[in-house]
Amino acid sequence: MQAGAQAQETVDYRARIAKLQEAMKEFGLQAIVIESGPAMMYLTGVRWGRSERTFSAVITQKGDPAWVLPGFEEARARELIQPGQDIRVWQEDESPYQRVAEIIKDRGIATGRVGVEESVRFFVFDGVRKQAAKLEYVTAQPALKAAGVDLTPPAGRGGRKQ
Repeated sequence: MQAGAQAQETVDYRARIAKLQEAMKEFGLQAIVIESGPAMMYLTGVRWGRSERTFSAVITQKGDPAWVLPGFEEARARELIQPGQDIRVWQEDESPYQRVAEIIKDRGIATGRVGVEESVRFFVFDGVRKQAAKLEYVTAQPALKAAGVDLTPPAGRGGRKQ
């Protein structure tokens, strides 16, 4: 891929995220939690296969996404992640949900509504909710749809960017 094409893709993903951030304001969401899947692919270009190990992104009303991923996947993930340099890794003896809660806190969110994309697995949602219990958790779907997020599953599988 040529540098100009890659820069254009980054701009496109940043525009998509900005559109979602505007929708988040409209729907009163302080943050949105997503896992690998169609929403992550559409918003960031990152395609990552789901496993028992949490790989997620937190999008707040301002700034780039923040990422939570297993420590042993960091090098490969950094090759794929374009928007967002806030990457929080977790080791096997640590909680990925604590990392998500830390991102939310570090972004200045102590109260309010956090949207959860509908394909986020229950154990991920439940883990985050237990770590940041003062927040209200709601569906992120209205904001995602208002922002035009394509929730169609991508073809194929694997941890690569298209």
